[in-house]
Amino acid sequence: MPEKDKSGEQGFGKYILIKEIQNKHKSLFDINVSENYVSGILYLEGIHFNLMYFPLKHLGYKAVVNSIADLYCRGQLPESIMVQMGVSVRFKKEDIESLVEGISLACERYSLKISTLDISSSLTGLTLGISAFGTTGDLSKRVVPESTDLVCVTGDLGAAYMGLQLLERERRVFEEGGTQPKLKGFEYVIGRQLKPELKTSLLDKVRNNEIPLGLIRTVRDGLASELLHISSTTGLGCRIYHDKLPVDRDTASAGRELGFEPLIAALNGGDDFEFVFTVPVKEHEKIEGIEGINIIGHLVPQEEGNSLVLPDGSLAELKAQGWGEDNQL
Repeated sequence: MPEKDKSGEQGFGKYILIKEIQNKHKSLFDINVSENYVSGILYLEGIHFNLMYFPLKHLGYKAVVNSIADLYCRGQLPESIMVQMGVSVRFKKEDIESLVEGISLACERYSLKISTLDISSSLTGLTLGISAFGTTGDLSKRVVPESTDLVCVTGDLGAAYMGLQLLERERRVFEEGGTQPKLKGFEYVIGRQLKPELKTSLLDKVRNNEIPLGLIRTVRDGLASELLHISSTTGLGCRIYHDKLPVDRDTASAGRELGFEPLIAALNGGDDFEFVFTVPVKEHEKIEGIEGINIIGHLVPQEEGNSLVLPDGSLAELKAQGWGEDNQL
């Protein structure tokens, strides 16, 4: 049983728990990642989405994007998906059709086929599970990460989390007084939350420039969490720089509106669906020449830990949900 945290509630760091399970059943998890052509996600109503402001069409699209992202990280090309959904009696035929329409649009966008569609009854709410299947793609050269490697990220960070906070704020206002939502001017951050896209074209540019990749991950739980994953996998630390983190001006504007620090959204938000990866330091000039990719730091020896360099030059330890024993799952 997980230990109780200070509030008395039971909690655990989910990534720590997953590693414990993998170690306990090592033979079952002993799979060569390069041979693993399957990726999947599970969305639960009330946990991963709120249908008060999340259109079913957008939900279907986003779920597909989420399911295929890790295949690109492995250098594989997604080919098909298997869709399973559980729906309660409050959902009508038109609702299911809208959800499937969003799934279909994503399939068109990323050249996917639907191999299986299964619909089951549910006692409560909506459950959506998607498994994605891929094949070996035109792989970028892969190298073993070293302590001098650069850490790079595509696009910008924190927008999706800011979009979520705005939607949640307007939901609460609407429930309390029935006032119509005021979201004008925040289309970008809301769009990043409701209908994300993968920057696969930037990965193509990395490959076309013959830049070898070390390790690559999808930023879905916040940048800090993905960097801790990279550190755990490589046995190295990382150092990133506050003034190098890419934050869009619309994200900064939303932060001012909400009184929320965009840096926190970038590090510990979620659903950005950008790619964070390492490349050898000798590729600095090439990677810097690709518009849309930012160098945000570098790897360091493990004993130097994982840290954020603040504007005054001081170091702050990188922390993320799911990596502490007292975190809730």
